[in-house]
Amino acid sequence: MYKNPAMVIQRPELGHLSLGAEADIAVFNVREGNFGFMDARGLTMNGDKKFEAELTLRAGKIVWDLNGISGQQWDSVNQ
Repeated sequence: MYKNPAMVIQRPELGHLSLGAEADIAVFNVREGNFGFMDARGLTMNGDKKFEAELTLRAGKIVWDLNGISGQQWDSVNQ
């Protein structure tokens, strides 16, 4: 059975993108290649795809931007 994580922790103000919500959002991209993964026990597995965190917003503000996709291009600023 699916449960809304915000309801499980009794935080009904979280877990939605309606007007006035805090807007915690993570944007991922899928990279393709040869990757190794390790779990908490030290067991490994190989894969050909992995998620990479590209952009994270906390309360509507950018707190992580891996490749600068949210910024203004350096060479576009008048100097």
